[in-house]
Parts: sequence; C-alpha cells; structure tokens
Amino acid sequence: METSSGPSFENLMLSVANLSLTEGRTGTKNRQGFSPRNCLLAANGGSLQGIQEPRVNGLPRYQAGFANSTLVPPPLFPGTIWGSNSSGNDGWDFLGSRLHSGAKRYVPILNSPSGSVVDEGASSVGSNTGLSDSSVVKNQEKLDNLRNFICLLQGDRFVNYCLDKDGSRTLHVLLSLRDPEITCQICKNVLDMSSRGIPIFFELMLNQHGWHVFSEVIDSLNHQQLKLITYEITKDLSVFTALTLHTHGSNLIKKVIRTLTRSHLISFVTNNLCAAFLLIMTNRIGSYVISECLNHLRAEDNEALYEAAIKWCLDLAIDHEGSIAVIRVINTIQGLQRYRLLNILSENAVFLSQDPEGNYVIQKVMSLNIPLFTQKVCRLLIGHYETISLQKGGSHIVEKCLDTEWKSWIIESFLSNTNTLLHVAKDEFGNYVIQKALKVTKKSGSPLYHKLLSRLKPHLSILQSGYGRNVFNLITGGQSLKKV
Repeated sequence: METSSGPSFENLMLSVANLSLTEGRTGTKNRQGFSPRNCLLAANGGSLQGIQEPRVNGLPRYQAGFANSTLVPPPLFPGTIWGSNSSGNDGWDFLGSRLHSGAKRYVPILNSPSGSVVDEGASSVGSNTGLSDSSVVKNQEKLDNLRNFICLLQGDRFVNYCLDKDGSRTLHVLLSLRDPEITCQICKNVLDMSSRGIPIFFELMLNQHGWHVFSEVIDSLNHQQLKLITYEITKDLSVFTALTLHTHGSNLIKKVIRTLTRSHLISFVTNNLCAAFLLIMTNRIGSYVISECLNHLRAEDNEALYEAAIKWCLDLAIDHEGSIAVIRVINTIQGLQRYRLLNILSENAVFLSQDPEGNYVIQKVMSLNIPLFTQKVCRLLIGHYETISLQKGGSHIVEKCLDTEWKSWIIESFLSNTNTLLHVAKDEFGNYVIQKALKVTKKSGSPLYHKLLSRLKPHLSILQSGYGRNVFNLITGGQSLKKV
C-alpha cells in the first residue's frame, strides 16, 4: 500500500530523545530540562528511548531518569465516566472531535519557525487514511509515547508544568489532539489535590498560564467528565466565589456557563451565584459572571437569579458596581418578575433619586417609558422637586419628569413658591431644570409657559449673573436687560 504524498502521521511525535523533566518545569536541553523545542511534532522522527515499561504486580512502572518514579495507579473513576467520545476501533475516529478527516486546526506553535509542522501533524490525527499498515503501527507507538509522557506528570509536577508558559503551551497542543486517553489523564490530574492541600483546578484557574490549560480542558470534555468538573468547581461556595471574583477564574466560569447553556448541570452554577449574589453583584468582575447567565441561559434557568436580584435590588442600587449590575438586570428581566423589580424601585424613587448611585437606576426606570412606573415616580417626588433639582443626578431625573405627560405636577410645584423657583434657577444644576420647564411648556403651547415667565421676568436682574445667566439668556434671547 502506498503512503499519501501529503503530510503523514510521521509528523506526530515528540523529539523525546532529549526529553527529561525537572520538577515539572520546562527548560532547555543543555539544562537537562524539557524544552518545548523538543516537543514539536517534527518530521524527522523520534522516540521515547528513556522510557521503558516493565510491569510490577501487573501495573506499568515508567522510568524516565526519575529516581522517585512511582507506580501508575489504576483509573480513579469508572470507564463510563472517563470514557472516550470515540466510536472507532482504531482509536482515531472521535465523535464530537473538532479534528476530523481532512480538517486542519491551528494549534499554538512552540518556538517553531513555521506553523505547518504542528498544524499538519494535528490534522492527520483524525484519520489513518492514506497510511500503510507499518505506518499505522509506528504512529500508534508514537501516540503511546505521548500518553506515557502525560502519565509522568503527577501532582505538583503537573501543577508546575501547567503554570509554566512553555509547559502550558505544550499541554494545550496535546489536548487539542482530542485523544481520549490524553484528555482523560489530564482531567484526572486537574481534579487531584496539590501537596499544599489545594485543588489543582483552583491553582490553574487563577494563574495567567494555567487558565489556558483549563480552558482547553473544558473544550475536550465529554458530558460525564464535564459533570464531574462542574461538581468540583461548585461544591465549595467559598472557592467558587473566589473564582468568580478573579479575572482568569471568572473567564473560565463564564466559559463553563456557555458550555452548560442547555444542560441541567447549570443549576450547580446558578445556585452558587444566588447564594453569594450580593457579594458577586457588587464586584466589577463578578457581576459579569451573573450577566453571562442572564444573557445566555433560558428564562427558567435564570429565574432564581432574578429572584435574588429582586430581593437585593435596593442594596445593589446604592452601590457603584451594584447599580450598574441592576441596570443590566432591568435590560433582560421579563414578565411578572420585571413588574415586581420595577415596582420596588419606583416606590423608593424619593430615596434613590437623592443617592449618588441610585439616581442612575431611577433614570433607567424613567427611560423605559412605562406609564405605570413613570407616573408613580412623578407622583412620589412631589414635595421633593426643589431638593432633587439642586443635585447633579437628581436634576436629570426632574428633567426626565418634565418630558412626561405629568410635567404639570413639577411646574406647579415650582410656581407655588417664587423664592423656590428663583433658588432653583440660580443653582448650578437647577438652572437646567428651569430651562427644560420653559422649553417643554413653550413647545406644547401650555399656559404654564406664560405663568413661568410672569414669575421670572420681574427678577431678571438677579438672574443675569452666575448660573442664573443661562435662564436669563433663554428668556431674553441673549439681549441685555435694557433692551428687554
């Protein structure tokens, strides 16, 4: 049988004649370390000459220059959990794999002058088409060498390798091959505990290099493996919360959420988010994890999160990050829950309108133009318009009230006391409210426009200086007081 003229599986190998490990970190050959240059899927062949496979008590014992090499333990989980996605008999036909026959996948190149070596080598993994029987045997031997290499990475050695820049890239390449045995072994390592008593996945998810390895692990999992990973991430609320508040950890939690979009497993995540809702929503990084749920999950999966948002809406509204998060909730919440949330916020309009953060939430409620809640806000603010108009955020709310059909309530409130009207007109923020009142009443032809003018014109001399100058110019058209 003739071999294919294209790139063959001979490319898929490690230059392992130079392979050794030093406390799990990578180094160069002349330093007796494992260099990524030696991990290229090179075209000139290679072998794992330093690794032998004698058996002790029926179990393989790998020897690679380590005095402390240990027995490889039997599988930690039944094969039904760590089973492959493969339906083929040769170990290459992976169902669900992104690497199928004839497909090319770009993989990060480790110090390679060209991307073709790894790219073509990885693409040949999906099929043995075009290879002779002897080539298939050799390819299987080289794949076994890769698997043996992964078996050497245990405990802290695996952690250190993942946290190293070049080591993480090497594992990324191996995971991208979608070999079930390699993926299985790496997943088992991820779920192990380090010598510090810390879950390995926790250390990986918080590290600038380790999180890339964990991200590729998520892409490689079958359903049962994903279920186990999800359980491990969520079983300790304090660990889960720490992950959501960390830059790299939150990115991975968001990836898990997108992966579980239509799975019942998402309840593990949402239940934890509800349990620490206030803490997470008042954190800039953490709040976007919850937003990821609101933007991608089904309404029924988000129901508990919306209930938590309703429960804590006032506490969130007066917090800087929390107020921003509440506004994002308003954008997605629907149905009866939407009504309940907006009703609570509008009923507390007097309090929230005078809060540096809460006023933005009331502005959002007003911008929805829902008559029921707009009217409620306008009515509740009667008797408080002067105070609110003198505040930066509050003045914007009053201006929004003047754009509604209940604007007469605001204007009549000002007309009831001339001193109040002048005080607001001369204020740094209040002058914009009076300008708005003049403009909307003039545009609508309301008699309230002339009432406002009759109250303000006798006091133009007071208004022609300071912030009142803006109201003065609007009334006089910019002319001097003598020409008016």
